[in-house]
Amino acid sequence: MLTRELLAFRRVKGERLRPQFVDPKDEDPLETAAALIDLLAHATGEPRGAIDEAADAIVGEARKVKVARGLYKLLTDRCEWDDPGDAAMATRAAAFQCSAGALQNLSEGSSFRDYLAALEAGLDRPLADVRAHLYDDLPEHRRLLSAKLPTPPALLSRYNLALAQGLVLYAGRLEVKAAKPGALELRKLLRWLRFSRLVAEVKRDGDAWELTIEGPAALFDMQKKYGLQLATFLGAVPLLGKYTVEADIDLPRLARGRLYLDHKDPLVALDATALGHIPEEIEAGMGALGDERWQLDPMPELRHVGAAGMCVPDFGLREQASGRTVAVELFHRWHRHALVRRLDELAVRPDPHFFVGVDLALTKDEAIAARVEGHPQVFTFNKFPSRKKLQPLLDRLSQPGPSASP
Repeated sequence: MLTRELLAFRRVKGERLRPQFVDPKDEDPLETAAALIDLLAHATGEPRGAIDEAADAIVGEARKVKVARGLYKLLTDRCEWDDPGDAAMATRAAAFQCSAGALQNLSEGSSFRDYLAALEAGLDRPLADVRAHLYDDLPEHRRLLSAKLPTPPALLSRYNLALAQGLVLYAGRLEVKAAKPGALELRKLLRWLRFSRLVAEVKRDGDAWELTIEGPAALFDMQKKYGLQLATFLGAVPLLGKYTVEADIDLPRLARGRLYLDHKDPLVALDATALGHIPEEIEAGMGALGDERWQLDPMPELRHVGAAGMCVPDFGLREQASGRTVAVELFHRWHRHALVRRLDELAVRPDPHFFVGVDLALTKDEAIAARVEGHPQVFTFNKFPSRKKLQPLLDRLSQPGPSASP
Protein backbone atom coordinates (compact mmCIF):
# COMPACT_ATOMS: atom_id res chain seq x y z
CA MET A 1 0.00 0.00 0.00
CA LEU A 2 1.23 3.52 -0.75
CA THR A 3 1.57 6.06 2.03
CA ARG A 4 -0.23 9.39 1.69
CA GLU A 5 2.86 11.35 0.61
CA LEU A 6 3.39 8.89 -2.27
CA LEU A 7 -0.12 9.29 -3.71
CA ALA A 8 -0.12 11.03 -7.08
CA PHE A 9 -3.47 12.53 -8.08
CA ARG A 10 -4.96 15.74 -9.39
CA ARG A 11 -8.26 17.57 -9.13
CA VAL A 12 -10.48 17.99 -12.15
CA LYS A 13 -12.98 20.85 -12.02
CA GLY A 14 -12.29 21.40 -8.33
CA GLU A 15 -13.99 18.30 -6.93
CA ARG A 16 -13.22 15.26 -9.03
CA LEU A 17 -10.10 13.34 -7.99
CA ARG A 18 -8.11 11.62 -10.68
CA PRO A 19 -5.18 9.28 -9.87
CA GLN A 20 -2.18 9.97 -12.09
CA PHE A 21 -1.85 6.48 -13.50
CA VAL A 22 1.29 5.41 -15.31
CA ASP A 23 1.25 3.79 -18.71
CA PRO A 24 2.36 0.14 -18.21
CA LYS A 25 4.04 0.37 -21.63
CA ASP A 26 5.96 3.59 -20.93
CA GLU A 27 9.71 2.90 -21.21
CA ASP A 28 10.83 5.26 -18.43
CA PRO A 29 8.83 3.72 -15.54
CA LEU A 30 9.47 0.26 -17.00
CA GLU A 31 13.22 0.86 -16.86
CA THR A 32 12.98 2.19 -13.31
CA ALA A 33 10.86 -0.78 -12.24
CA ALA A 34 13.31 -3.21 -13.86
CA ALA A 35 16.29 -1.57 -12.13
CA LEU A 36 14.62 -1.69 -8.70
CA ILE A 37 13.54 -5.30 -9.17
CA ASP A 38 17.07 -6.27 -10.25
CA LEU A 39 18.52 -4.51 -7.20
CA LEU A 40 16.38 -6.50 -4.77
CA ALA A 41 16.88 -9.73 -6.72
CA HIS A 42 20.62 -9.54 -6.00
CA ALA A 43 20.43 -8.05 -2.49
CA THR A 44 19.68 -11.13 -0.40
CA GLY A 45 21.69 -10.94 2.82
CA GLU A 46 22.39 -7.22 2.48
CA PRO A 47 21.36 -4.70 5.18
CA ARG A 48 18.31 -2.51 4.55
CA GLY A 49 20.36 0.70 4.80
CA ALA A 50 22.70 -0.31 1.97
CA ILE A 51 19.77 -1.42 -0.21
CA ASP A 52 17.90 1.83 0.43
CA GLU A 53 21.01 3.82 -0.50
CA ALA A 54 21.35 1.97 -3.80
CA ALA A 55 17.63 2.42 -4.47
CA ASP A 56 17.92 6.17 -3.83
CA ALA A 57 20.43 6.38 -6.67
CA ILE A 58 18.00 4.64 -9.05
CA VAL A 59 15.06 6.78 -7.89
CA GLY A 60 17.09 9.96 -8.34
CA GLU A 61 17.67 9.17 -12.02
CA ALA A 62 13.97 8.56 -12.75
CA ARG A 63 11.99 11.12 -14.69
CA LYS A 64 9.17 10.97 -12.11
CA VAL A 65 10.74 10.62 -8.68
CA LYS A 66 7.44 10.17 -6.79
CA VAL A 67 6.46 7.29 -9.07
CA ALA A 68 9.86 5.66 -8.55
CA ARG A 69 9.56 5.99 -4.77
CA GLY A 70 6.11 4.45 -4.94
CA LEU A 71 7.43 1.51 -6.96
CA TYR A 72 10.19 0.92 -4.43
CA LYS A 73 7.70 1.07 -1.54
CA LEU A 74 5.54 -1.59 -3.18
CA LEU A 75 8.58 -3.80 -3.74
CA THR A 76 9.80 -3.52 -0.15
CA ASP A 77 6.31 -4.49 1.01
CA ARG A 78 6.95 -7.81 -0.70
CA CYS A 79 10.28 -8.34 1.07
CA GLU A 80 11.00 -10.37 4.18
CA TRP A 81 13.64 -8.93 6.52
CA ASP A 82 15.39 -10.73 9.34
CA ASP A 83 14.17 -10.14 12.87
CA PRO A 84 16.91 -10.25 15.53
CA GLY A 85 14.33 -10.17 18.30
CA ASP A 86 15.82 -9.27 21.67
CA ALA A 87 19.32 -10.51 20.79
CA ALA A 88 20.63 -7.09 19.71
CA MET A 89 19.22 -5.42 22.83
CA ALA A 90 20.82 -8.07 25.05
CA THR A 91 24.15 -7.70 23.22
CA ARG A 92 24.01 -3.93 23.63
CA ALA A 93 23.21 -4.11 27.34
CA ALA A 94 26.05 -6.57 27.98
CA ALA A 95 28.52 -4.49 25.92
CA PHE A 96 27.65 -1.21 27.67
CA GLN A 97 27.85 -2.82 31.11
CA CYS A 98 31.22 -4.34 30.25
CA SER A 99 32.42 -0.99 28.89
CA ALA A 100 31.45 0.82 32.10
CA GLY A 101 33.25 -1.77 34.18
CA ALA A 102 36.38 -1.54 32.03
CA LEU A 103 36.47 2.26 32.37
CA GLN A 104 36.13 2.11 36.14
CA ASN A 105 39.03 -0.33 36.47
CA LEU A 106 41.49 1.60 34.28
CA SER A 107 44.38 3.35 35.99
CA GLU A 108 45.09 7.04 35.45
CA GLY A 109 47.80 6.43 32.89
CA SER A 110 45.93 3.84 30.82
CA SER A 111 45.65 4.28 27.06
CA PHE A 112 42.76 3.66 24.68
CA ARG A 113 44.44 0.41 23.68
CA ASP A 114 44.35 -0.69 27.33
CA TYR A 115 40.64 0.11 27.44
CA LEU A 116 39.95 -2.00 24.32
CA ALA A 117 41.94 -4.92 25.76
CA ALA A 118 40.00 -4.76 29.03
CA LEU A 119 36.74 -4.52 27.14
CA GLU A 120 37.46 -7.52 24.93
CA ALA A 121 38.54 -9.55 27.94
CA GLY A 122 35.16 -8.98 29.55
CA LEU A 123 33.06 -9.93 26.50
CA ASP A 124 31.97 -13.47 25.69
CA ARG A 125 32.82 -13.09 22.01
CA PRO A 126 35.25 -11.06 19.85
CA LEU A 127 34.89 -7.28 20.04
CA ALA A 128 34.66 -6.93 16.24
CA ASP A 129 31.72 -9.35 16.19
CA VAL A 130 29.95 -7.42 18.97
CA ARG A 131 30.45 -4.14 17.09
CA ALA A 132 29.05 -5.65 13.89
CA HIS A 133 25.82 -6.76 15.58
CA LEU A 134 25.38 -4.03 18.19
CA TYR A 135 22.44 -2.36 16.38
CA ASP A 136 20.97 -5.24 14.41
CA ASP A 137 17.47 -4.32 15.60
CA LEU A 138 17.49 -0.93 13.85
CA PRO A 139 15.64 -0.95 10.49
CA GLU A 140 18.70 0.00 8.44
CA HIS A 141 20.64 -2.98 9.81
CA ARG A 142 18.02 -5.64 9.17
CA ARG A 143 19.07 -7.94 6.34
CA LEU A 144 17.00 -9.04 3.37
CA LEU A 145 15.96 -12.69 3.60
CA SER A 146 13.75 -13.04 0.52
CA ALA A 147 11.52 -11.09 -1.87
CA LYS A 148 8.53 -12.03 -4.03
CA LEU A 149 9.34 -9.90 -7.03
CA PRO A 150 6.93 -9.25 -9.94
CA THR A 151 7.80 -8.46 -13.53
CA PRO A 152 8.21 -4.74 -14.40
CA PRO A 153 4.81 -4.52 -16.20
CA ALA A 154 3.10 -6.27 -13.27
CA LEU A 155 4.71 -3.83 -10.84
CA LEU A 156 3.39 -0.86 -12.83
CA SER A 157 -0.10 -2.40 -12.81
CA ARG A 158 0.16 -2.91 -9.06
CA TYR A 159 1.25 0.73 -8.69
CA ASN A 160 -1.83 1.96 -10.57
CA LEU A 161 -4.12 -0.05 -8.33
CA ALA A 162 -2.24 1.16 -5.23
CA LEU A 163 -2.87 4.78 -6.26
CA ALA A 164 -6.62 4.16 -6.26
CA GLN A 165 -6.47 2.10 -3.06
CA GLY A 166 -4.51 4.83 -1.30
CA LEU A 167 -7.35 7.29 -1.94
CA VAL A 168 -10.05 4.80 -0.95
CA LEU A 169 -8.38 4.53 2.47
CA TYR A 170 -10.05 7.90 3.16
CA ALA A 171 -13.44 7.07 1.63
CA GLY A 172 -16.72 7.81 3.36
CA ARG A 173 -18.53 5.24 1.20
CA LEU A 174 -17.88 3.22 -1.92
CA GLU A 175 -20.38 2.71 -4.73
CA VAL A 176 -19.75 0.01 -7.33
CA LYS A 177 -21.97 -0.42 -10.38
CA ALA A 178 -21.62 -3.31 -12.82
CA ALA A 179 -23.43 -3.68 -16.12
CA LYS A 180 -24.16 -7.31 -17.01
CA PRO A 181 -21.42 -8.93 -14.90
CA GLY A 182 -20.69 -12.60 -15.49
CA ALA A 183 -21.95 -15.00 -12.81
CA LEU A 184 -18.43 -16.11 -11.85
CA GLU A 185 -17.10 -12.55 -11.81
CA LEU A 186 -19.91 -11.43 -9.54
CA ARG A 187 -19.51 -14.32 -7.12
CA LYS A 188 -15.77 -13.72 -6.86
CA LEU A 189 -16.37 -10.04 -6.16
CA LEU A 190 -18.96 -10.80 -3.49
CA ARG A 191 -16.59 -13.38 -2.01
CA TRP A 192 -13.96 -10.66 -1.65
CA LEU A 193 -16.57 -8.40 -0.08
CA ARG A 194 -17.26 -10.87 2.71
CA PHE A 195 -13.62 -11.83 3.22
CA SER A 196 -12.86 -8.13 3.59
CA ARG A 197 -15.47 -8.14 6.40
CA LEU A 198 -17.57 -5.53 4.69
CA VAL A 199 -21.34 -5.19 4.50
CA ALA A 200 -22.92 -3.81 1.35
CA GLU A 201 -26.37 -2.72 0.34
CA VAL A 202 -26.97 -4.72 -2.84
CA LYS A 203 -29.46 -3.70 -5.52
CA ARG A 204 -30.27 -5.31 -8.82
CA ASP A 205 -32.04 -3.78 -11.79
CA GLY A 206 -32.31 -6.35 -14.56
CA ASP A 207 -28.74 -7.30 -15.50
CA ALA A 208 -27.22 -4.29 -13.68
CA TRP A 209 -25.92 -4.57 -10.11
CA GLU A 210 -25.13 -1.85 -7.60
CA LEU A 211 -23.22 -2.24 -4.32
CA THR A 212 -23.06 0.56 -1.76
CA ILE A 213 -20.50 0.02 1.00
CA GLU A 214 -20.30 2.30 4.00
CA GLY A 215 -16.82 3.54 4.74
CA PRO A 216 -15.17 4.31 8.08
CA ALA A 217 -15.70 8.09 8.10
CA ALA A 218 -18.20 7.94 10.97
CA LEU A 219 -15.96 5.65 13.03
CA PHE A 220 -12.77 7.60 13.59
CA ASP A 221 -11.20 5.02 15.91
CA MET A 222 -11.63 2.30 13.25
CA GLN A 223 -10.84 4.43 10.22
CA LYS A 224 -7.39 3.06 9.49
CA LYS A 225 -8.32 -0.61 9.82
CA TYR A 226 -11.65 -0.38 8.03
CA GLY A 227 -10.21 1.88 5.34
CA LEU A 228 -7.59 -0.78 4.65
CA GLN A 229 -10.31 -3.40 4.22
CA LEU A 230 -12.22 -1.09 1.90
CA ALA A 231 -9.04 -0.61 -0.16
CA THR A 232 -8.45 -4.36 -0.22
CA PHE A 233 -11.94 -4.91 -1.61
CA LEU A 234 -11.23 -2.36 -4.36
CA GLY A 235 -8.48 -4.70 -5.51
CA ALA A 236 -11.16 -7.20 -6.58
CA VAL A 237 -13.42 -4.77 -8.46
CA PRO A 238 -11.43 -5.04 -11.75
CA LEU A 239 -12.57 -8.68 -11.89
CA LEU A 240 -15.79 -7.25 -13.35
CA GLY A 241 -15.95 -6.72 -17.09
CA LYS A 242 -17.61 -3.31 -17.07
CA TYR A 243 -17.89 -1.28 -13.89
CA THR A 244 -17.80 2.19 -12.34
CA VAL A 245 -16.60 3.14 -8.86
CA GLU A 246 -17.46 6.35 -7.04
CA ALA A 247 -16.35 7.41 -3.57
CA ASP A 248 -16.24 10.57 -1.46
CA ILE A 249 -12.66 11.11 -0.28
CA ASP A 250 -11.74 13.11 2.83
CA LEU A 251 -7.97 13.49 2.77
CA PRO A 252 -6.56 15.17 5.90
CA ARG A 253 -6.09 18.94 5.53
CA LEU A 254 -7.57 18.89 2.01
CA ALA A 255 -11.03 19.70 0.70
CA ARG A 256 -13.35 16.77 0.08
CA GLY A 257 -13.15 15.26 -3.38
CA ARG A 258 -14.97 12.55 -5.31
CA LEU A 259 -13.12 9.67 -6.88
CA TYR A 260 -14.35 8.24 -10.18
CA LEU A 261 -12.97 5.00 -11.65
CA ASP A 262 -14.18 2.67 -14.39
CA HIS A 263 -13.12 -0.33 -16.45
CA LYS A 264 -11.25 1.90 -18.89
CA ASP A 265 -8.67 2.75 -16.23
CA PRO A 266 -5.48 0.63 -16.16
CA LEU A 267 -6.49 -1.37 -13.07
CA VAL A 268 -5.73 -5.08 -12.66
CA ALA A 269 -7.31 -7.24 -9.95
CA LEU A 270 -5.08 -8.46 -7.13
CA ASP A 271 -6.20 -12.06 -7.54
CA ALA A 272 -7.64 -13.35 -10.80
CA THR A 273 -7.57 -17.07 -9.91
CA ALA A 274 -10.64 -19.22 -10.40
CA LEU A 275 -12.06 -19.06 -6.86
CA GLY A 276 -10.36 -15.96 -5.51
CA HIS A 277 -8.36 -15.46 -2.34
CA ILE A 278 -9.34 -16.99 1.02
CA PRO A 279 -7.48 -15.54 4.04
CA GLU A 280 -5.82 -18.33 6.04
CA GLU A 281 -7.47 -17.42 9.34
CA ILE A 282 -10.93 -17.43 7.72
CA GLU A 283 -10.30 -20.73 5.93
CA ALA A 284 -9.23 -22.34 9.22
CA GLY A 285 -12.21 -20.92 11.11
CA MET A 286 -14.75 -21.96 8.49
CA GLY A 287 -13.33 -25.48 8.40
CA ALA A 288 -14.47 -26.01 11.99
CA LEU A 289 -18.11 -25.01 11.34
CA GLY A 290 -19.27 -28.09 9.45
CA ASP A 291 -19.76 -31.64 10.73
CA GLU A 292 -21.32 -34.96 9.69
CA ARG A 293 -24.80 -33.43 9.80
CA TRP A 294 -24.25 -29.90 8.48
CA GLN A 295 -22.10 -29.29 5.41
CA LEU A 296 -20.37 -25.93 5.05
CA ASP A 297 -21.08 -23.80 1.96
CA PRO A 298 -18.36 -21.12 1.68
CA MET A 299 -20.03 -19.46 -1.33
CA PRO A 300 -23.78 -19.22 -0.67
CA GLU A 301 -26.12 -17.46 -3.05
CA LEU A 302 -27.34 -13.92 -2.46
CA ARG A 303 -30.17 -13.74 0.04
CA HIS A 304 -33.34 -11.62 -0.05
CA VAL A 305 -33.98 -9.89 3.29
CA GLY A 306 -36.77 -7.60 4.38
CA ALA A 307 -39.23 -6.26 1.84
CA ALA A 308 -36.81 -5.59 -1.01
CA GLY A 309 -33.25 -5.88 0.32
CA MET A 310 -30.49 -8.30 -0.62
CA CYS A 311 -27.42 -9.39 1.30
CA VAL A 312 -24.23 -11.36 0.79
CA PRO A 313 -24.01 -14.13 3.44
CA ASP A 314 -20.58 -14.93 4.84
CA PHE A 315 -21.24 -18.65 4.61
CA GLY A 316 -24.03 -21.19 4.57
CA LEU A 317 -24.79 -24.56 6.15
CA ARG A 318 -26.70 -27.40 4.48
CA GLU A 319 -28.29 -30.23 6.46
CA GLN A 320 -27.29 -33.33 4.53
CA ALA A 321 -30.27 -35.45 5.56
CA SER A 322 -33.05 -32.98 4.71
CA GLY A 323 -31.33 -30.65 2.25
CA ARG A 324 -32.42 -27.68 4.37
CA THR A 325 -30.07 -24.70 4.21
CA VAL A 326 -29.29 -21.72 6.42
CA ALA A 327 -27.36 -18.57 5.55
CA VAL A 328 -25.16 -16.72 8.03
CA GLU A 329 -24.19 -13.06 7.87
CA LEU A 330 -21.60 -11.59 10.26
CA PHE A 331 -21.54 -8.04 11.61
CA HIS A 332 -18.29 -6.70 13.07
CA ARG A 333 -17.72 -3.76 15.37
CA TRP A 334 -17.83 -1.18 12.55
CA HIS A 335 -21.14 -2.51 11.21
CA ARG A 336 -23.51 -0.91 13.74
CA HIS A 337 -25.70 0.94 11.22
CA ALA A 338 -25.79 -2.05 8.87
CA LEU A 339 -26.78 -4.35 11.76
CA VAL A 340 -29.65 -2.08 12.81
CA ARG A 341 -30.86 -2.00 9.22
CA ARG A 342 -30.69 -5.81 8.96
CA LEU A 343 -32.58 -6.32 12.24
CA ASP A 344 -35.26 -3.91 11.02
CA GLU A 345 -35.56 -5.89 7.77
CA LEU A 346 -35.90 -9.17 9.65
CA ALA A 347 -38.61 -7.62 11.80
CA VAL A 348 -40.55 -6.81 8.62
CA ARG A 349 -39.95 -10.20 7.04
CA PRO A 350 -38.77 -12.92 9.48
CA ASP A 351 -36.62 -15.64 7.94
CA PRO A 352 -35.91 -18.61 10.23
CA HIS A 353 -33.23 -19.87 7.83
CA PHE A 354 -31.16 -16.70 8.06
CA PHE A 355 -28.78 -16.28 11.03
CA VAL A 356 -27.08 -13.08 12.12
CA GLY A 357 -23.73 -13.17 13.92
CA VAL A 358 -22.90 -10.09 16.02
CA ASP A 359 -19.42 -9.16 17.22
CA LEU A 360 -19.40 -8.88 21.03
CA ALA A 361 -17.90 -5.38 20.67
CA LEU A 362 -21.24 -4.20 19.25
CA THR A 363 -23.16 -5.40 22.30
CA LYS A 364 -21.44 -2.77 24.44
CA ASP A 365 -24.06 -0.48 22.95
CA GLU A 366 -27.09 -0.89 25.24
CA ALA A 367 -29.58 -0.38 22.42
CA ILE A 368 -27.89 -3.08 20.32
CA ALA A 369 -27.60 -5.43 23.29
CA ALA A 370 -31.33 -5.10 23.97
CA ARG A 371 -32.25 -6.00 20.40
CA VAL A 372 -29.79 -8.90 20.19
CA GLU A 373 -30.53 -10.60 23.51
CA GLY A 374 -32.90 -13.52 23.07
CA HIS A 375 -33.38 -12.95 19.34
CA PRO A 376 -34.08 -16.37 17.77
CA GLN A 377 -31.90 -15.68 14.73
CA VAL A 378 -28.96 -13.91 16.38
CA PHE A 379 -25.80 -15.24 18.02
CA THR A 380 -22.67 -13.44 19.23
CA PHE A 381 -19.03 -14.14 18.49
CA ASN A 382 -15.53 -12.88 19.24
CA LYS A 383 -13.29 -12.44 16.14
CA PHE A 384 -14.83 -15.42 14.33
CA PRO A 385 -17.98 -17.51 15.00
CA SER A 386 -17.70 -20.92 16.59
CA ARG A 387 -19.89 -23.98 16.09
CA LYS A 388 -20.71 -23.86 19.81
CA LYS A 389 -22.40 -20.48 19.34
CA LEU A 390 -24.27 -21.62 16.23
CA GLN A 391 -25.50 -24.93 17.65
CA PRO A 392 -28.46 -23.57 19.71
CA LEU A 393 -29.87 -21.88 16.59
CA LEU A 394 -29.45 -25.05 14.54
CA ASP A 395 -31.10 -27.12 17.28
CA ARG A 396 -34.02 -24.68 17.45
CA LEU A 397 -34.42 -24.91 13.69
CA SER A 398 -34.69 -28.70 13.90
CA GLN A 399 -37.52 -28.60 16.41
CA PRO A 400 -41.01 -29.24 15.00
CA GLY A 401 -43.12 -26.18 14.46
CA PRO A 402 -43.77 -23.39 11.94
CA SER A 403 -40.25 -21.94 12.30
CA ALA A 404 -38.66 -25.22 11.21
CA SER A 405 -40.41 -25.50 7.86
CA PRO A 406 -37.96 -25.04 4.92
